Amino acid sequence: MIDRFLEGFNALHEYPGDIPTPILLAGDFDPHERHDRWGLHIDAELRMVGLGSAGGGWQISTGDEDGDDWEVAYSIIDADVTDLELGCALIRLQLAELGCPPGTLLQHGDFEDRWDGERWHLGEARSIYEDDL
Repeated sequence: MIDRFLEGFNALHEYPGDIPTPILLAGDFDPHERHDRWGLHIDAELRMVGLGSAGGGWQISTGDEDGDDWEVAYSIIDADVTDLELGCALIRLQLAELGCPPGTLLQHGDFEDRWDGERWHLGEARSIYEDDL
């Protein structure tokens, strides 16, 4: 969406960011809802200040070993930043302003920041690894 207003400004089209910072939204969100409510806004903010990009994603499901009773636990937005401290600060600010659900996680390395509905808890040990799923 922002591309329509910034035609010819090539810096925003390069999708900078080489530090993975996945955003795990607690709950089952349709990919379009996830994108429209959070993804496009975070991507625009990161790209406008040259701190990275966000887009796409997937979901984490939980269930028993038999494959029964599966439910989506997290809806993911793939994000990458160029500066970990500044990029994460901007993402946390945007997520809170956009009304992310309690339990939302912003992961970086072996750590994650967790939103409890009122404030962020920073630098907690990472609770979910993609390889464990």
